[in-house]
Amino acid sequence: MQPTVLFDLDGLLIDSEPIWDAAKREVFGPLGLHLTTEMQAATRGMRQRDMVAYWFDRATIQADPVDVEQQIVAAVCRRLEGAALKPGAEHAVAACARASRAMAVVSSSPESVIRHALASTGLDRSFDAVFSAEDDEHGKPHPGAYLRAAAALGASPDECMVIEDSLTGVLAGVSAQMTVVAVPEAADRSDPRYAIATLVLDSLKDLDTAVFDAYVSRGSRDATRASRAAHPQPFRRNFGEPGVSTTPSA
Repeated sequence: MQPTVLFDLDGLLIDSEPIWDAAKREVFGPLGLHLTTEMQAATRGMRQRDMVAYWFDRATIQADPVDVEQQIVAAVCRRLEGAALKPGAEHAVAACARASRAMAVVSSSPESVIRHALASTGLDRSFDAVFSAEDDEHGKPHPGAYLRAAAALGASPDECMVIEDSLTGVLAGVSAQMTVVAVPEAADRSDPRYAIATLVLDSLKDLDTAVFDAYVSRGSRDATRASRAAHPQPFRRNFGEPGVSTTPSA
């Protein structure tokens, strides 16, 4: 079975999280909200409207939330020309293109930002479609954006493979009942919550076709364990020896 592969964008394919963080500091700072690294991490993976609402609920900010959101998006677009691809991004996209039925980007970013980012890095020719959660009723970790993308591409959830970096995105993919490959930032790799993903990798460089084929089919828990034994290194680093359960069974 050839799967439909659904990639996240920010922090996964493109090293744009520092750009978003800088844009948020630029806009929120003059309004009296000074975001620390920990504060930025608290909203990683959220839609911009949800992120803005999150801080308006927790701080006294004298401004129009819609205007703040628009200013942040504009600041991001100004900086995207210098955005770099994450290590292994081209490799992973090429590997998935060879083995997939269709590929799309499913992001919390506005569609204008998604298209600008893909064009600036030359990845725009690699995908069949882009989907933004911007206008959905709920953003990630709600599975709506992934389910909508699958339906539009004519795929059922069990025919889809989600590739994500944030826990918010991983939760969305798991809730959609799709195969989920997580590629967390180095600082997040020890977070045990990533164990809900089907597979956890240190880098997109590790997404080889053998791992890809083993996980898109999912099958039974026994097949998953066999795949882990065949490709044990990411699991040893994250969960210990293959076949030794460190989390309760689902």
